[in-house]
Amino acid sequence: MGLRERGVYFLPNGRELVVLRKNENERVLYTLDGSECFELTEHEVNDAGRLISQGKLTAWDISDLKDTGRTAQEFAHPLDNAPNSAGAPPG
Repeated sequence: MGLRERGVYFLPNGRELVVLRKNENERVLYTLDGSECFELTEHEVNDAGRLISQGKLTAWDISDLKDTGRTAQEFAHPLDNAPNSAGAPPG
């Protein structure tokens, strides 16, 4: 199962997530709230398709994600505004 860029998915617990590409080969999941404002979370998908939350393997894999059929609109990627490793804003 491939995950759609900006695709909105349900976790088995009912939480909605949207998929964003972190870099060329890795996809990271972010929470989606009602206003389509994204918050960086610790969810990501490993090479085996398993979901990792806050650095720990979960019981879920990408086959557990249910596609809502919705696609998030264009927005500023959260990592574009993340502080750099020194803690200073990018720029």
